[in-house]
Amino acid sequence: MAFQITTLMENTSPKNFLAAEHGLSLLIEGAGLRILYDTGTSPRFLKNAASLGVELSPLDALVFSHGHYDHTGGAAALLTGPIRPGAVYLGKDFFQSRFSPKGDGLMDIGAALDQGAFERAGVPCHVVGAEPLALGGGLWLVSGFESTQPMEGPSPSLLRLGEDGMEEDAFQDEVAVVLDTPGELALVSGCSHVGILSMCRRVEELFSRKVDTFVGGTHLMGASQERIAFTCDQLSRGGLRRLGACHCSGAQAGEYFQAHFPGYFFNNVGTRLTVG
Repeated sequence: MAFQITTLMENTSPKNFLAAEHGLSLLIEGAGLRILYDTGTSPRFLKNAASLGVELSPLDALVFSHGHYDHTGGAAALLTGPIRPGAVYLGKDFFQSRFSPKGDGLMDIGAALDQGAFERAGVPCHVVGAEPLALGGGLWLVSGFESTQPMEGPSPSLLRLGEDGMEEDAFQDEVAVVLDTPGELALVSGCSHVGILSMCRRVEELFSRKVDTFVGGTHLMGASQERIAFTCDQLSRGGLRRLGACHCSGAQAGEYFQAHFPGYFFNNVGTRLTVG
């Protein structure tokens, strides 16, 4: 069973007719399923889908990686338009208030929709917990990640409002998609805030096989050269064959991967990848 991943929105576009913005939206098709993973910062992912000739309907599910504006901004247009997902899946703290420190205060970077959005749209909403959730045909949703590898962990620039005030966001509620096929095991992530190495290791433990393909954000934007080199080395040693880093990965990490990781490809708007 094979899956196809089409990047509908990302920070960069190789074609003038495809819009780009700081955000991410991926369409995953296979096993009789059509899953939309995140909705970018705005509804422009819908226009890219039309320009690419990609059919979004019927949409079996909308999956949110986490509650940041650049992954949820286009959701309202989707939920109020003609294409309604059969269900929505998100992490347990999706609606928690999230912020990023700026020079003169805190910027609200939380989810770009309220808790009543799904009910108003008549779409059932499911929370993904610590146990992997099967959607069928080898497509799984996984959450409950923790930073377990060197150099990975919470960022002081990403905060959430906890019971005792502002705290570093640990992103244990981030939701990833896992494609378990006979030919390969693929991990699809929105931002990998807990760390790409930590996420790969947990998925490998859960599915008892090596992750062959990674697609999505690695959150190495602003990371030190030492961390980027360490990450690249560990992914290679761990047996990863294809690395489609994008969105929050950063130009420095992208350049390093391109020079040192043979299976690296830049996953920008319009990229189509077959898994399986």
